[in-house]
Amino acid sequence: MAVRVVSNPERMAANWRIAMFGLANLFLATHRAFQSTDTEINPTELQIYLTVAVANVQKLMRERHIPEAYCGTEILPREWVVPISRNAIASATGLPRETVRRHVEKMIARELLIEDPRGGVTPPQGMVEKLGLTPILEPIMIEFCRTAEMLIRQGVIDRAEG
Repeated sequence: MAVRVVSNPERMAANWRIAMFGLANLFLATHRAFQSTDTEINPTELQIYLTVAVANVQKLMRERHIPEAYCGTEILPREWVVPISRNAIASATGLPRETVRRHVEKMIARELLIEDPRGGVTPPQGMVEKLGLTPILEPIMIEFCRTAEMLIRQGVIDRAEG
């Protein structure tokens, strides 16, 4: 039987401040990790960049078995990359469309994003290496584990069979 991670809404409500601290701190740790690279990226741009990055790999992540070659930093074939529109970024982030449009244009000018010929935007190929993102995974994962441990201790998240 598989083990799943589940939230406990009652414990979450009872530990709202603790849960929000952990989740907000995880976002800040992610931002700090990105700031440790040569990329100047503000929190709004980080939110947009991460939204684009997640959207771009959603097709791959829906696969039951992700090809081993694409689990790491290997460049994905373009047919696996799903571009995202500025409107979809605004919907996903809750940011105003005009704010998204302005930031996306600036990020395109800085080569953090590119216009995809199919419409929408994607990160350019090879961004993990170009931005030196490989070393930032460990500090983000460490903070994620700390957050998960804290939320497990408080009963906000738990393991469930099935």
